[in-house]
Amino acid sequence: MRAARASLLLLQFSIHPSECSSSSFGRLGDVSPHAFRKPSSHRDNGKRYARDVALRLLPRGGQQGGTPTYHGNYVSSSAGEEPKGAVLPAVVQTTSATAAATTTTTTTPAPAPPAVVLSSATSTGSKLANLRERTGPAVVMLGATYLLLKYTGNKGFLGLVFLIQLKMYQESTSVVENYKANSNNNNNNNNNGGASLEDDGIGSYELQKWWWFATAVMATTGRKMISDNTSWTMDRMNLITFGMSSVSLLWAVIQLAAIDSPSAEAIYRSYLAKVASCHFSLLFLVGQSSFWIRTVSDYGLVWILFPALLVIVNDTMAYVFGVLVGKRKLIPRLSPKKTVEGFVGAGVSTMAVAAPLLKKMMGGGDGATSSTENLGRHAVILALYVSFVSPFGGFLASATKRAHGAKDFGNFIPGHGGAVDRFDCQVVTAPFVYLYLKNCLSSE
Repeated sequence: MRAARASLLLLQFSIHPSECSSSSFGRLGDVSPHAFRKPSSHRDNGKRYARDVALRLLPRGGQQGGTPTYHGNYVSSSAGEEPKGAVLPAVVQTTSATAAATTTTTTTPAPAPPAVVLSSATSTGSKLANLRERTGPAVVMLGATYLLLKYTGNKGFLGLVFLIQLKMYQESTSVVENYKANSNNNNNNNNNGGASLEDDGIGSYELQKWWWFATAVMATTGRKMISDNTSWTMDRMNLITFGMSSVSLLWAVIQLAAIDSPSAEAIYRSYLAKVASCHFSLLFLVGQSSFWIRTVSDYGLVWILFPALLVIVNDTMAYVFGVLVGKRKLIPRLSPKKTVEGFVGAGVSTMAVAAPLLKKMMGGGDGATSSTENLGRHAVILALYVSFVSPFGGFLASATKRAHGAKDFGNFIPGHGGAVDRFDCQVVTAPFVYLYLKNCLSSE
């Protein structure tokens, strides 16, 4: 406790030196009262004087008979070194730091600051590199499509549409299923390896899923294609299609009724959520893309290629304008990379190239069922829809990916993702093109 008394007296003396008597110093034992006297040569402030007094006390701090006391361990060990984790009294700590600062004369030069790289420049460079990465696969896809259509015609196009529908359906349903599977794994971990809380318990779900796909294809374009190429009438095909949908209903209800489990309600919820995702994919992807087949059958292949090229131009120019001048986010919660400048710039660019592109494509005579005077009007109307409505199909796809923690729907197209990532805007365009041509082009 002697070191503690010394620290307290030192603090009191540094504040009110006139109140400290020699008798007070006598209680310190080995510490001489002369150590606290202020020499006449000290004409600086009280801080320096307090430092000198503290430095005189430090060599003896906490020693009683050669053994460090409890308080002494906070000041100095028996070996004269500061123990690990030691905390000096406030006055001693301050004066020691001041003394160390005054005795240190060597300085280390400050390191050179790192090179400054503007974030906008880095972002622009990465976007341009991504654009170059996307360009190669896009050129390959366009070339392969051109060769397929050139040598196979409409039949090759019908096969291509079926493959695109199948791939889009598989990707969109897999995103939801993978998300639910990961959620079930997390629930199992939280339950210490117990049974899944959301296990659907429907063993035939995969078979049902593809039965629904076949039923949707038959209801949209399959029945017409079969009736046109076989002896089966359209009425018979309608009856077959209705029978397929009835089987789907009976199958699902019987499966749910056969579940005998304490967690039946959770199984119902999980199964019906998957059913909803499958039927939404059938409606949004398969249903809308089936208008491609109707359009090519009634109006020719040129009215498929022209809107498709407009979508490609719009998507490309939105990316270019977004990289070069994009500053304000368009829909940051759904698609953070889309900008207002990119959206507007892409719309203007698409309308600018629409009329010349359509006139050029009609020069070959394929599908040239409209007068040249009206081609410009048709081109601008389709370009307006492609520019300001079709991109919202991409926004909906982005919301679906964000809701289920997926970056892309697939990865079979390098730099583009999956089929849904590439055709999300195309499928939104297909119904409008067919309905517009049926109402406007047929009348001419």
